[in-house]
Amino acid sequence: MDVPTKDAPLFTAYGEDSPFAEAYRSLRVSLFNGDGSTVRVLGITGAAPRHGSSTTAANFTLIMAETALRVILVDADLHKPSLHRFFDLPNAVGFSSVLTGEARLADALQPIDPASRLKLLAGGPAVRNPAAVLRSERVRAVLDALREEADLVIVDLPSVSAIAYTAQLAPMLDGVLLVLRAGTEPSDAERLVRRRLRGANFLGIVLNQVPLQGSDVSAYERYGDVK
Repeated sequence: MDVPTKDAPLFTAYGEDSPFAEAYRSLRVSLFNGDGSTVRVLGITGAAPRHGSSTTAANFTLIMAETALRVILVDADLHKPSLHRFFDLPNAVGFSSVLTGEARLADALQPIDPASRLKLLAGGPAVRNPAAVLRSERVRAVLDALREEADLVIVDLPSVSAIAYTAQLAPMLDGVLLVLRAGTEPSDAERLVRRRLRGANFLGIVLNQVPLQGSDVSAYERYGDVK
């Protein structure tokens, strides 16, 4: 997948008919016209930091606006939340606040679009010890509440290779995508899936930062079926 640069991370900066927008439409078709059609809570994680999982999650949320579905984007990075900056929204209250009981989910959700079909649950205040608040029963309760509020929940997970609790959260979701920067060894991605996403419903790989022309990505195609 070709994605915008760090300085302009949302495809809307390039126009609705740009190659970036079309790449995210292709991802939408792949997920929801195939085996991923029953996914209600979708996790997106990067193979490593700066592979583009947050950019992918934000853009995919925006492209879902074309379907008229209610979508909630969740920033599950309790160390360095960033999605609120993409949409110029505050981060005073968010996922961490709901997990700790300091805020109600309804009060933490922020509209992204004027019609309020798209909403953001920002990361909230950083948590020093995420394991202390990521109790499985509490996380599942928040996920269940999010299911009631949206047709699709997109959870931006921290890099699976860098943050241990991503492997803990991933199996609680309906499916997980791995964002992989072009040029990464395919064998590295396979090891990540087998070791860190073993208990999750792995849906496939999103190849990121691919040059628009002259790219050979065939080496990555077979990893979409890694279990």
